[in-house]
Amino acid sequence: MTDTLQRPPAAPAAPPRPRRRLSTFTLVSWAAAAVVVFFVVYPVGRAFVGELGRELPAVLDVLAGAKTLEVIRNAVVAVAAGGGLAFLVGAVLAWINVRTDARMGWAAEALPLMPLFVPAIAGSIGWVFLASPKAGYLNHALRQVLALFGVQADSGPLDIFTWPGLVFVYALYLTPYAYLAISSGLQSLDPALEEAARVSGCGPARTLFRVTLPNLKPAMGAAVLQLITIGFALFSVPVVIGTSARIEVLPVSIVHAVTRQYPPDLVTALSMSLVLIVTVVVAWSVERRVMARGRFARIGGRGARAALVTLGRWKLPARLLVLGYLGATSVLPFLALLLVSFQGFWTPQVDLGALTTDNYVDLWGRLAVRRGITNSLLLALLTATITTLLSALLAYLSYRRRSVAGRLVDGVIKIPAAISHIVVGIAFLVAFAGPPFGWNGTLLLLVSAYVVIFLPQGSFYANSAIQQIGPEMREAAEVSGARDWRIFLRVVLPLMAPSLVAGWSLLFILSAGEINASAMLAGPGSPVVGQAILDLWTAGTFPLLAALSVVITVVSTAVVLTVLALGGRPNSGGAP
Repeated sequence: MTDTLQRPPAAPAAPPRPRRRLSTFTLVSWAAAAVVVFFVVYPVGRAFVGELGRELPAVLDVLAGAKTLEVIRNAVVAVAAGGGLAFLVGAVLAWINVRTDARMGWAAEALPLMPLFVPAIAGSIGWVFLASPKAGYLNHALRQVLALFGVQADSGPLDIFTWPGLVFVYALYLTPYAYLAISSGLQSLDPALEEAARVSGCGPARTLFRVTLPNLKPAMGAAVLQLITIGFALFSVPVVIGTSARIEVLPVSIVHAVTRQYPPDLVTALSMSLVLIVTVVVAWSVERRVMARGRFARIGGRGARAALVTLGRWKLPARLLVLGYLGATSVLPFLALLLVSFQGFWTPQVDLGALTTDNYVDLWGRLAVRRGITNSLLLALLTATITTLLSALLAYLSYRRRSVAGRLVDGVIKIPAAISHIVVGIAFLVAFAGPPFGWNGTLLLLVSAYVVIFLPQGSFYANSAIQQIGPEMREAAEVSGARDWRIFLRVVLPLMAPSLVAGWSLLFILSAGEINASAMLAGPGSPVVGQAILDLWTAGTFPLLAALSVVITVVSTAVVLTVLALGGRPNSGGAP
């Protein structure tokens, strides 16, 4: 007899899931992603593959030339010395503001923002007004003090047009980047480790060197990478101070190769730009390798809070150091610019009765300068708005569809963060200035380049905001029958608004004072403030230059104060 095994009845087949049709929102999002990828990949490929691929012998000649080696050496010295000092100062300021009882709430919030109040090009010129050997205000005051002790001098004792002066200003404008990275690391570090070290009998100094610093290596590595990337691309400081000191560095040579001859020497500019790219790639690779080999503490719980170190008698000096940095980066150079802007000509002898507002009247009467101010504000408005909207749209697309294509788009967006603004400017000049586009000297060329340059900063704010929005909000809207556009406009954007407003404001400030890319892309028909300041500096029209710097500084300050009033906290910088 054969036993028959009865199979259970087959379960009814599940109905096929309806295929979700592509909505207009998805199509628009992917179209925007394709446009962004094109504007990032095409210029770089056209410049470095198409242009240099045909000129390989000339490239090798440029890279091996004595002039190139000299400007590379000068750049290495300036970045190593200025960046090293910036790292030290930034680390000390971060420790004071995060882990000691000397912290001042308003100073801790304002510290990373202060250099943004005065654009780097204007701040550098402000320090020239302060520490120029003969006419500098600080030198004039110091000579008067020395005269009281019988010491007579016609110039000095400070001289901004020297290696120490150049390194000093480099350090001033690189310090915020070290501060931001290290202070973020200190805030994220689990305080239980330091508490355990103190319970074990370690004093503050031993805890700092044996526990805190070793676990801050990721943050310190990020700070060093930022300093190298931004330092080697810095143009505004060396073009003002280094040129007068006869110290030419790599970024200045790149810009001069494009702007000081006709036709532009693109081969020289692109060949030197390769050095910037290789430098950043090598620094990034070393930083990744070091981080991969280390084991570091994890972020502590939300409720964890480190006990503040009591400085005792060092509390006042620590606060003076913080205030001194704030003054050196913003207050002193701005006051120097303000004073010169009310003088008929730049002189250390200040006659209060002779101060005048004629420079501001004359400034607005100059068509090129007036157009420069208008264009810069329009560019800043367009760049900040387009970049913020693109960043929000692409962040939401990547968040909804966690696919390989979404991650690829997000990675392409980040590429400009590892490339100097100068390199991006040259790439756009090669790709879009001539045929078939013919955008040379137009605002369209500047807007496109600005959006690509600042898209990484915009995506940082958008990605941070979208990660804080749980899927429940979107799912609830979908269940209620809302479609993609309605969900994005009525649910997602309002929840992202605080971060997007902060990001928009920061992008506005960075765009308004941009000089690196605009030094090559701005033409007679599309002047911008940064280029106008540089032209006035070259012409020696110092009072008008100071008035223009004051105007753009006041506008930038108004935007930053608006951000603070709205509760936004911009915490990222751009290429000076």
